Amino acid sequence: MMCKKLAALAAVIMLAGTTVLSGCSSDGESSGGSAAVEDTKSEVKLGEYKGISVTVESLPDVTDDEVEQMVQASVDNSTVSGQITDRAVAQGDTVNVDYTGYMDNEEIPDSSVEDYNMLIGSGIFFNGAESELIGVMPGETVDISVTYPEGYPQADLVGKSAVYKVTVNYIVQEEQAQLTDEFVASISDCETVDEYRQMIRDNLEASRENEREMNRRNAVWDQVLENAQVISYSQADIDAIVQEYTSYDTAAAQDFGISLEEYVQTYQDMTMDEYNTAVEDLAKDEIKNELVIDAIAQAENITGADMTDQEMERCAQEQGYESVDDYKNDKDQAAMEEDAKGLRVIDFVVSEAQITEN
Repeated sequence: MMCKKLAALAAVIMLAGTTVLSGCSSDGESSGGSAAVEDTKSEVKLGEYKGISVTVESLPDVTDDEVEQMVQASVDNSTVSGQITDRAVAQGDTVNVDYTGYMDNEEIPDSSVEDYNMLIGSGIFFNGAESELIGVMPGETVDISVTYPEGYPQADLVGKSAVYKVTVNYIVQEEQAQLTDEFVASISDCETVDEYRQMIRDNLEASRENEREMNRRNAVWDQVLENAQVISYSQADIDAIVQEYTSYDTAAAQDFGISLEEYVQTYQDMTMDEYNTAVEDLAKDEIKNELVIDAIAQAENITGADMTDQEMERCAQEQGYESVDDYKNDKDQAAMEEDAKGLRVIDFVVSEAQITEN
């Protein structure tokens, strides 16, 4: 089973090249003075990449049943707060209260709080003083005497006594949500159930179309990669990518307080030999992907200059960033231009391909 990190990076490979390969020889002297072994340059021979034919599975249109399932799931996974006003407060209740503190019959500055939910028995209100609300009916106001405990934020009040006038507004009751205009307005920008249902449909249809487009792109790019042949791999290129993967997993293992080998066995269900093989295979896939992108870019005079806002948004989404700003903050100009180049190369070969859906 491939780890999530490796799987995620492998998926990125299919979308655009993001790793800059050295593509050069490593010359130098070892510490003993003898000449180091010259590394092989990573090279690829392009195969057919323009006008290729691929067949992808045809995805069905979004159905009414799918829309209703999504709408109902929103309801089933939600609760709303009801208000109980016809019985007294009991242990374990959550009550909504307003309160104000007084000392020597003078209101304590900044002591008033409104619309506050308090769990009876939690001890949150001055070491359990909220238990004095047991038996109080909603709408009633009671005085609760307290002594400010050690550690109270206002140090000058520690050890002093005060009286809090507490009004119980209602007992909070969590209830299963119902599909109403009020409910959908509370979880979305929609004002009615019909608007919410249409929003769900629009989102599902957009997601389905994105899935179709991704299937087309992956099918075309898979074929382009299959048609290409790597002549040689630079060991330095492989080692650099392997190091990136293993550094990530080593850090994760350290977070668990275990060794990399234990982490691989426990969380990735692989032996170290299997892990090393998987990492090296992914490194080679990434190298091949990058080489093919660079070769097509050179052949078709495609660059990553002048990246558009739309391209930046696509790259951010495809690489799993939460926002374009996060993407821009994490990438320097050269890296973004590499991303744009990869995106444009794949757009180009997809636009030239003959794609059939069945």
